[in-house]
Amino acid sequence: MTSKLSHWQHGLISAGILLFVISAIYLVLIQPALSIKNVNREQIESLTFQLQKLSNAENKINQVKNEIKRLTETETNQSNFLEGNAPAIIAADLQKIIKTIVQANGGNLVSTHAITGKNDDSHPKVTIKVHMQVDMEALQAVLYNLTTHKPLLFTDNILIQRRTVSNKRKSNSSGLIEVRFDVTGYLNNTTT
Repeated sequence: MTSKLSHWQHGLISAGILLFVISAIYLVLIQPALSIKNVNREQIESLTFQLQKLSNAENKINQVKNEIKRLTETETNQSNFLEGNAPAIIAADLQKIIKTIVQANGGNLVSTHAITGKNDDSHPKVTIKVHMQVDMEALQAVLYNLTTHKPLLFTDNILIQRRTVSNKRKSNSSGLIEVRFDVTGYLNNTTT
């Protein structure tokens, strides 16, 4: 079969077929491969970013765990908490401490009693109601000693009243005042 095409037409058709074959190869093989490569690159970048975020989160979690561990160790090593297992025994010990402080500073301890209540705190508390008679200097010394005491003791609900003395029974206690307050100490949660 002889073709009636001229030489330049034959070259043009050959170039067209070659272009078609190259385009087909590109569209069928190369372009999907490049597309898959781009998708893979984007996935790699996304996963690398997520890995970096997780790594940062893991570092922060480790820092928080280390800080919790440090604080827990510090907390249990400090003598800021009352020690013991039985709140009644701890309350009795706290009453003895209060009595010693009041008497050492020249006060007269009228009464003390423990306040019991529900403790859902991580550090249950023991509270003692105190009633004492003191002069102003002794009151200052007692409150100072209670606030600087180890284990830590907290005072609140302070009520100060001048003691009234009748004219018939004047005694040397006319400078005393009546003081009522609560003293609270907290139990170390590792002992309960």
